[in-house]
Amino acid sequence: MVRFFVFISTLIVLTGTLHAQVPIPPVPPTGPPILLELGNIQYNPSTGDGTVSMMLTSEVPIAGFQFDLVFDPAAVLLVSATGGLAEDFGYDVGVGPTSGTVLGFSFTLVEIPPTSVPDVLTIVAFNCSACPNGPPELCIENAIFSDVGALSIPADLGPCATASALPLFLRGDCNTDGSPNVADAIFLLAILFSGGTAAGCVDGCDSNDDGSMNIADAVHFLAFLFAGGAPPAPPGVQNCGLDPTADSLDCLTPGPCS
Repeated sequence: MVRFFVFISTLIVLTGTLHAQVPIPPVPPTGPPILLELGNIQYNPSTGDGTVSMMLTSEVPIAGFQFDLVFDPAAVLLVSATGGLAEDFGYDVGVGPTSGTVLGFSFTLVEIPPTSVPDVLTIVAFNCSACPNGPPELCIENAIFSDVGALSIPADLGPCATASALPLFLRGDCNTDGSPNVADAIFLLAILFSGGTAAGCVDGCDSNDDGSMNIADAVHFLAFLFAGGAPPAPPGVQNCGLDPTADSLDCLTPGPCS
């Protein structure tokens, strides 16, 4: 009998302990799973031509997107949208020249996978030849993302930004000393394979102008120097100039061309 009462007493104590658990605090709500923001913006004031890299950060896969680019002043025409994740995954991307709308989708419902760090969704080219006071300001509005079931996915938008003038540079001048030569190829190879100093003008390292800095640029430039190969792409090695190709590369330190 004594053992029975001891058992019942212990059970009551344990039951009371279980009911006295500390309340679990509520989990704070998280933000939308997608962030769309303006990346590298370049602008040529002499022609009014410019590009903007649309940067995507996403926790979920997407199967389509639409957004508006709003400019100040408003006299801007959208020209095209190319490159980036949209092109990598075979999306059809179109622009409304006067509406400012960019629309991307896949006829086969291919998903663009999540990306935890900002990546280029697409590069939008625009023209503002009627801009009277220099580079325009850009803002993103009315962004819509969808999944494969055509359901809308919430998204946050980055802040507005102002285009910056395109820098002048020498193609092949990877170390920005103003003299494209074998030292530039060595400088590039050190970046790629031995942790060398980062290039201040990545466009200058992109000898073949394919929109990326890699071993092919070193091979291309060395072939030009020593084997009669094709010269670096425009603007070339002799005269400072603008990059005629819209890509995600930049030139923060153009060297003697600045």
